Amino acid sequence: MPNFRWLALVVAIQANALSAQIAVSANDGKARPVDAPDAPRTVDSIAVLDIGKQPAKLLATLPVPSTVVGPPATVAVSRDDRLAVVTAAQQLNADGAPVPADIVSVVDLSDPKHPRLVQTLHASLGAAGVAIDPAGSLALIANTNADSVSVFRIADGRLSPVGSVTLDPRSRPVDIAFSADGSSAYVVAQGANSLVRLAIQGERVRRVGDDIALGAQPYSLAFDRRRNVAYVTNLGGRVPSTVPGPKPGSIAIVDLRTGRMVGQVDTGVTPEYVGLSPSGRFLEATVNNGTTAPQSSPAHHGRGQMIVYRINEAGLDPVAQTETGQWCQGAVWSKDETRILLQCAGLKQIEAYRFDGHALIRDGQATLQLDARPGAIATSLSR
Repeated sequence: MPNFRWLALVVAIQANALSAQIAVSANDGKARPVDAPDAPRTVDSIAVLDIGKQPAKLLATLPVPSTVVGPPATVAVSRDDRLAVVTAAQQLNADGAPVPADIVSVVDLSDPKHPRLVQTLHASLGAAGVAIDPAGSLALIANTNADSVSVFRIADGRLSPVGSVTLDPRSRPVDIAFSADGSSAYVVAQGANSLVRLAIQGERVRRVGDDIALGAQPYSLAFDRRRNVAYVTNLGGRVPSTVPGPKPGSIAIVDLRTGRMVGQVDTGVTPEYVGLSPSGRFLEATVNNGTTAPQSSPAHHGRGQMIVYRINEAGLDPVAQTETGQWCQGAVWSKDETRILLQCAGLKQIEAYRFDGHALIRDGQATLQLDARPGAIATSLSR
């Protein structure tokens, strides 16, 4: 006779596993607001979250080197949710001053309530954007200060260096993403205002083709693998720009099949991040909006902005917009696309928003409080 109580327990465990959605937030304990240069420092860390639940649940924190400097792309999660790679482009020297760093941390997430730091490696100076290929066998890291891309093999939950790609001097690579089949990767070269293509054959990675021109100071990259389209924020906006004074940022729309930028959408000042929803129907943009400027500056604003665009064949249509907290960074979507979690470093919080396809509504009771400033966040679906 079957043990129905045992079967019910197994079904409950399986249902709980299916409803879980792991996110990893990388948090900077060193960073200080411009108006509070003597603010106390804490320990860098990662926070492991289950965002499949409502509200999202903090499962664990772990001391791991991190930084809020650079695009919110310094953490990547493998497709099977068992591994996270975290970069740190900045550390403190003996005098307590921030200096460029090259730190790469590997975190075992096989038990998300008890994450383990299993490796500390080194890329090159300014280790920033990181991506894991769809097969989970390769990791690439954009080294901003070194004008290079580091290549790491992934095997048995560990990384090992297998090479690097040298880019042009002063190209300042900041973000990176793989194609759907893992045969290519694209690098945001901020200093060159361009998107650089890399060809991948096994563990051999090389630069190929012509670079794709973007707007001014490109920063954050979202890659729609279904349409073979890239979306890149431009901190300096359009090139050329006809707007006098401080430039509103923009999002470049890049057709990777033809290798050219086919459109731009203006945003507010300093579009910090772009992230696709799991289905690829929506694109979230985090806009700093002057929240990190000194309060005495005319450029200062007390609230940031979040914009959600609907993606269509003609481009991007804004469907929802809301004010946010200060110094906001990366964001992640729930699998059902009804919720967005947004990192806001100003108050060391992750804000929660409900999304119904037409409006964004903040859920204040679902806010997560951290001990360090969140600077990058990812799920296995982010890239």
